[in-house]
Amino acid sequence: MLNVWIGNLGKYNEGELVGGWLELPKSKIEIDDFLKNVVGLNEEYEEYMINDFETDLPYKVNEFDSIRELNLLAKVAEEIQDIDAINAYVEADKDLSKLELMNLIKQEHNIPYYTYEDDVTNASLDHKFGYTMAEQWGVARILEENDLSMYFDYEKYGRDRCMCTNTVLLENGYIDMDESNIDLELYTLAELIEEYDTEKEKLKIVFKEVGKDPVIMEIDDTLEAKQKLVGGLIEVVPYKDNLILICNEEGKITNLKPNLQFDYDYIAGNCFVVGDDYENSGFKSIEDNQIVDIKKDLEERTIILEEIEGDEEMEEF
Repeated sequence: MLNVWIGNLGKYNEGELVGGWLELPKSKIEIDDFLKNVVGLNEEYEEYMINDFETDLPYKVNEFDSIRELNLLAKVAEEIQDIDAINAYVEADKDLSKLELMNLIKQEHNIPYYTYEDDVTNASLDHKFGYTMAEQWGVARILEENDLSMYFDYEKYGRDRCMCTNTVLLENGYIDMDESNIDLELYTLAELIEEYDTEKEKLKIVFKEVGKDPVIMEIDDTLEAKQKLVGGLIEVVPYKDNLILICNEEGKITNLKPNLQFDYDYIAGNCFVVGDDYENSGFKSIEDNQIVDIKKDLEERTIILEEIEGDEEMEEF
């Protein structure tokens, strides 16, 4: 369960509290509708903040958290089978980021969390752990068969065993960190978005192929679609306000043809311009009123390949 109270930051700074509760996960259409009609985001008021939250997940939401990432966390959390194991691991490993928590949830079956054998609620954690270990090793059975249980110090036994191992004692069970093979960096944010964002939205972009005029395109908002356009790993380059340029990360290394000139540097290979959805750590479609300026700017920055090839021939001569 993950509920967040989202408020209009601009209105808040003006002394007015505007917003409401949003239960996640939701579709992008539902979130956009909520931000527009409940939070009141528009061209004048573009930013939101999270004023409050309710969740049974071991994560503390902060006021500037990304709704898109929180929504992704809520989607991943729907797969949780044992919330006690998740909470226990986080308590043992301290605070986790959203991405680390999502990685943990994806590997829930690997969490080395065990509940105590002893159901005595007022016993110390050392006692519970000591009794559990005694049960597992058969010590408790031998003591009970010989009426010696009352003379055995389960608490001291548990404390000594805990000191000799990498074990974290919790209220209802314990984590054996020596058995842990959890990789909190197993999945990247892009990979999780690719897996759980099934809506496959479209992005409107300005695509600039080497030696050709810029054109308007719509592509799937997926990592695969972006990589296909630039012919390899993508690199994000600052472009203008609320806009970014995506190019091939290894364009220069692999000797792709020059495309655009930027002061004393250049972009090699095909590239495209897209909106910067920084609040949600992603991309967004360019606005219609930005298209003319973007295309004009890219045309002015275009490197004429014939001129470069002519210079190279002169150098060889």
